[in-house]
Amino acid sequence: MLSFINKSLKRLAVILQVFWVFFPGILFLAIGYLFFTNFIQGKDILITGLRSRQTGLFFIIGLLFWALITWYTSRLIAYNNDRLFHVAKDELYKTPRILGYTCFTVIIIALASIYSGKNDIKLHAVVIISSALIFLILHPLFEKLKNKHDRSRLIKFRKIIWAFYAGIIAFMVGINTIATYILFLPIIQIGYLFLVVTRRKISQSNKKHNKFIQYPKLDTARDKYRNLLQWIFTDKERIKDPLKNEIIAQTEKNIFFWFGLFSIVALAIYVLAIFSLPFSRYITALPIILLSFGILLGAGNILALFSNKQKINFHFLFILALVICGIFTEPHHVNLSKLETKDSPYSKRPDLKSHFTDWIQERRSAMLDSTKKEYPIYFILADGGASRSAYWTASVLSRIDSETHGNFLKNMYCLSGASGGSLGNLAFLMAAKSQHKVSTTNEVQDYLSTDFLSFPLVRLMGPDILLPLLPIEVVKDRAEALENSLMNIPIENSVSSFIKKDFSALITADSPSTKMPVICINCTRMQDGSPAVVSNIQINNNVFGSRIDVLKLLNPEEGMSIATSIVLGARFPYFSPAGCIKNQYFVDGGYFDNSGAGVVHEMILELQKMVIDSLKINPTHYFGKLKFHVIHITNQPSEEVKIKKIHPLINDLAAPIKTILGSYSSQTDINNVRLYKYLLEIYKGDTTYSKINLYKKDESDSYPMNWSISDQSLKRMNMRLHNNRELDALIQQMKK
Repeated sequence: MLSFINKSLKRLAVILQVFWVFFPGILFLAIGYLFFTNFIQGKDILITGLRSRQTGLFFIIGLLFWALITWYTSRLIAYNNDRLFHVAKDELYKTPRILGYTCFTVIIIALASIYSGKNDIKLHAVVIISSALIFLILHPLFEKLKNKHDRSRLIKFRKIIWAFYAGIIAFMVGINTIATYILFLPIIQIGYLFLVVTRRKISQSNKKHNKFIQYPKLDTARDKYRNLLQWIFTDKERIKDPLKNEIIAQTEKNIFFWFGLFSIVALAIYVLAIFSLPFSRYITALPIILLSFGILLGAGNILALFSNKQKINFHFLFILALVICGIFTEPHHVNLSKLETKDSPYSKRPDLKSHFTDWIQERRSAMLDSTKKEYPIYFILADGGASRSAYWTASVLSRIDSETHGNFLKNMYCLSGASGGSLGNLAFLMAAKSQHKVSTTNEVQDYLSTDFLSFPLVRLMGPDILLPLLPIEVVKDRAEALENSLMNIPIENSVSSFIKKDFSALITADSPSTKMPVICINCTRMQDGSPAVVSNIQINNNVFGSRIDVLKLLNPEEGMSIATSIVLGARFPYFSPAGCIKNQYFVDGGYFDNSGAGVVHEMILELQKMVIDSLKINPTHYFGKLKFHVIHITNQPSEEVKIKKIHPLINDLAAPIKTILGSYSSQTDINNVRLYKYLLEIYKGDTTYSKINLYKKDESDSYPMNWSISDQSLKRMNMRLHNNRELDALIQQMKK
């Protein structure tokens, strides 16, 4: 019994060593599985990646590249672990093949989950078991086939498979449906298995092939190529005889060449996406993610290879270089422009009282109308949530304005939000104030259905990792890429045209009168969690407490585009980094107040004082007709949070993180409730706080919170827009 336990423990130790050797490949498989099956964003990206034939083609290229890199770079690592090879020969031999094979399985599971309409663990188990059985049956069968047939016969088989591959890929891309990919990807997977099993025997040349082609002028290059292959595929600790080294070079020369060529093509696609916004949108986020998996895994395994060869931990040196260079560089400066004037236009912003006085004066005649007993003033709160929030917010506001024949916009005083909520607020405002003879709803939906994700995503999963190491600015960060995505869409409309302008366009855009409503883009200062605001009015401490007025931090000659200001309030790590302005770092407003209720509450407190003071002097003053209404547009699931037991290790190690994440929504809820209760207090129990939620009561999270939304999700959101009881009731109330 003791002997059995001892052998089992030794075997377990070997398995753990093998697991550690191939950990990077296993990690990316785990990330891919979790992201594409357990996250709504991953499922939606997968759907978007199959929206057309060209995106389907790039999806196949990305998947094949990920599988190739996973298999081949894992082989390189296996070749350089001779010491482990003595005790785990079979594991080192088969694991690279299994990892590459599993890349297909992960995607098939994700596609099957989307096709079935539910993320069923039983379905995952069926796909995994079926895939494992196919491997266990076909792998030894292909090994026997390899041993039974000579090289020329295997080459014929390979040519047939390549032709079959081309036909299947053309058919899949041509049909381009989820069902087609589910049906035919396993065939591609089986073809992959045959090719990697028979590759060695096909590469092992007979006498006719066991020498490199003789061209005298290429002798030097040929020798260098042979030496490179021998260096890569030979463990430094084990000196093999020259004949074995030559066999390795002959066996690997062709596959290494094709591996390098395919990697260069994939890398070229990736680099083009990094520098070209239209191309990144053309291929979509799905191929970008799959290509990134391959590139990051390949880079990690190559570093591991060099570490093994040189007995130096290059991973540690890379991290150390990032730490040291980060002391002297700042890759995440907020993208500020240089103004032509020396006098900052932001210094001309009115304070709240002046702005409100001018705004009321423009509407004085309507307020003096004796037939009207009440004059509603609307304050908009828009929760963050990337494109989901932006699309829902702008669509709701557009529908209200359309069905009230533009009167809603006339009575709108403030638009406050964070992240996507700010984008939705401003998209509506710009479309509603444009001179285009089109529907405001169509205008904002055309703009907000754009893919804003792909361009910043390719920066996130590529060059942003290296930015602290670069002495010069070769490429800007992912936040700037998001700004570019917001400013440039395939078809220009009023929103994209206006969002490129400097933020000063929102201050006195209708000069000399201040007709623009108050704009509040909420941010959070990272260092201390203080709330901050980008606004077209002055954020004075006597009204807004300790809130930071971001525009006051800029130098007189510095400007900020509307797109930059929106992204400043939408910097939710890890997708967007904190933006630096004079050593102050700003992140998403949602950390402190995801709806913007706090700044609106402080605003209404001040305005109510003005109303009370006016009525004290003159009880019949038209200010007595004013009534503040808050419309809170949210996109958060209303299901109750399930309180579960927490593992003791999480309690000990991650309690602060869990608490901060939990307080993220709680702080916003507290601000919302305070504002709601204050309105109840000043209007003696009359409810003027309306909440319009994308989600129905107790509905689970089913709309992706991302900077790109699939057509399928957009259709569901549009159906919700026109079948929303709270919104219908609010519009009917406004009409009355």
